[in-house]
Amino acid sequence: MNNLKFFAYQVLLSFMGIANDILFREFIYKLDFTNNRLIPALIETSINLVLLFFVYRLYFALKTTKLRYKILLHIAAFIVGVIFAGLAFIGVMET
Repeated sequence: MNNLKFFAYQVLLSFMGIANDILFREFIYKLDFTNNRLIPALIETSINLVLLFFVYRLYFALKTTKLRYKILLHIAAFIVGVIFAGLAFIGVMET
């Protein structure tokens, strides 16, 4: 049961990380050099730090699961998160 919960949380955190990158991409990664990119970059960085905090907290909360299984579950959850993000943002990328 712990592995299923870990997998579900990792899918959610992977999806949120990818969605964060997709949503802030147009504000941060422009070719022109202006100071208007600083505030969105700080917002994206703070969101990524919060997500990273929850990932580490999740990894240390499950002490009974071996590290090898955690890594394999994380890789599988990342792939599922990428698929969910691709399906969720398919309309956003076309415009």
